[in-house]
Amino acid sequence: MALIEFLSVPSVTLVAISIFVLVRHILYPAFFSPLAKIPNAHPLAAITPAWITWIRFTNVENKTVYEAHKRHGPVVRLGPSELSVNCVDHGIKTIYGKGFEKTNFYSFFANYGILNMFSSLQSHPHSTKKKRISNVYSKSHLLGSADVQAIVSQIIHERILPLIANKAATNTPIDVFILYQAAALDLTSAYFFGLPVGTNFIQNDDARNKWLQQYHKSHPFDAIFWLQHIPGLTLFLAKLGIHVLPKDRIWFNDEFDAWCLNLCARAENLLAEVDSGTDERQPGNFPVVYEQLKRITKKEKMSEEPSIHLKESAARQKGREVGDLLDVPRSPQQLEIASELLDQLVATHGTLPITLLYVSWELSRNPEMQRRLRAELKSLPIPLEYGSAEKSIPDARTLDDLPLLHAVIMETLRLHPAIPGGQPRVTPQGSVTQVGDYAGIPPGTLVNSYAWSLHRNPDVFPDPEGWHPERWLESEESATYQGSDKKERWFWAFSSGSRMCVGSNFAMQVMKFTLAALYTNFFSTIVDDEGIEQMDGYIAGPKGDKLVLAFKPAPQETE
Repeated sequence: MALIEFLSVPSVTLVAISIFVLVRHILYPAFFSPLAKIPNAHPLAAITPAWITWIRFTNVENKTVYEAHKRHGPVVRLGPSELSVNCVDHGIKTIYGKGFEKTNFYSFFANYGILNMFSSLQSHPHSTKKKRISNVYSKSHLLGSADVQAIVSQIIHERILPLIANKAATNTPIDVFILYQAAALDLTSAYFFGLPVGTNFIQNDDARNKWLQQYHKSHPFDAIFWLQHIPGLTLFLAKLGIHVLPKDRIWFNDEFDAWCLNLCARAENLLAEVDSGTDERQPGNFPVVYEQLKRITKKEKMSEEPSIHLKESAARQKGREVGDLLDVPRSPQQLEIASELLDQLVATHGTLPITLLYVSWELSRNPEMQRRLRAELKSLPIPLEYGSAEKSIPDARTLDDLPLLHAVIMETLRLHPAIPGGQPRVTPQGSVTQVGDYAGIPPGTLVNSYAWSLHRNPDVFPDPEGWHPERWLESEESATYQGSDKKERWFWAFSSGSRMCVGSNFAMQVMKFTLAALYTNFFSTIVDDEGIEQMDGYIAGPKGDKLVLAFKPAPQETE
């Protein structure tokens, strides 16, 4: 009693607040929270998100989380209310099933202020958007598509192979990362908008370099942390005049937005010509994905009235030529379509070239595997040979069935996933969840899984740091690399569940054709692979942003 009388009211208040803070933010999360039984990735993880935030800021998240799993097992605590889960049962099968919604982390991927399929946080709108285009991305549709065959044939025979043949004839090395970036966008944009509208970045260096500048300036790697993890703080600092992002980012982002709107407008004109009979519908020349989106959104009665004015763009303020294009009123339907297609074009650029680069790097380091692959490719009924008068390409189904080609890509996706980073979800409201062996995980807990960690489980993938395509073959040589569980259950390069990458079948198909074109006709060796180590990030390419290879004609005799 004397002590209470001795202390002043402010002192008592301060003591009470201190006790509350101690209990609420230190003692409870560290010892009494339902997550307290889960191993901490770091001693501070139980009481503050500062540690994992710093890990993300310094771009070491994937490897740090992987090392934590190696020490502590399949479930580790990254923050007071955040977990990483590295297992299948009560892991990715649960988290990426029903009821676990996305976080604001994904809002970064919206375009024109419109949430697309990937950036939709709730399951229902995502499902609606996915249904619009799932049929044109289904494997059965793609394997039988005359449009895809025509697109692949033209781009391979008229762009890729002549370029590599010229480099081989003149003994000129080539940075294949740039080639693969160009090829990925050429192939994808042709399927979206038709060959007459799609890009030709393989042959047009100036257009490609301008686009790459726009992309890198509008999506600077060092800025991703600020935009994805702490967007609110980033905006607040900007209002105070503290700009943590490059000031010219918004200008280049406007140019990027205008670029896609222009492609959509040209695709609309192409579609009108076909509909009016002015132009025939030729395979490869039709805007397949654009037309699908327009037709379905029209069926949904989405407004076609140009009623939306995009916000005053930085480009227009600066008098840049794209300002007028961005200032044109747009309909909800136009922006819905453009947001979806721009997101998928960016995703293609950010992922497919990385996989192709690492396939070529691994093959160039393994000449025997390169020889075996070439022998398999030349065994096709119609090999993809350069210089043939017919300029024919293999049947897509026949190519898809080649076991070694498939194994080479799968093993590269396992060891070098283009998206190795965490895929955050939130445990559902109204119930508790079990992750791994831990039950009672409360609603609102942030949970992640990482392809980087899943693909390196030595019990499933013996010698996980080695590149062994044999592990994906159904032959005796694969026995050494078979683990205690089915590897397909742990393969997560395209995520899983209802939000699995919708373009995975298209990506696999065009990668197989591209690699078949190169390695049927040429042999590659490494000239410069400095910086080939993979970066640490959500999307992760090589640190050096390049891979320089030399190509020479492959032996013509049967191998």
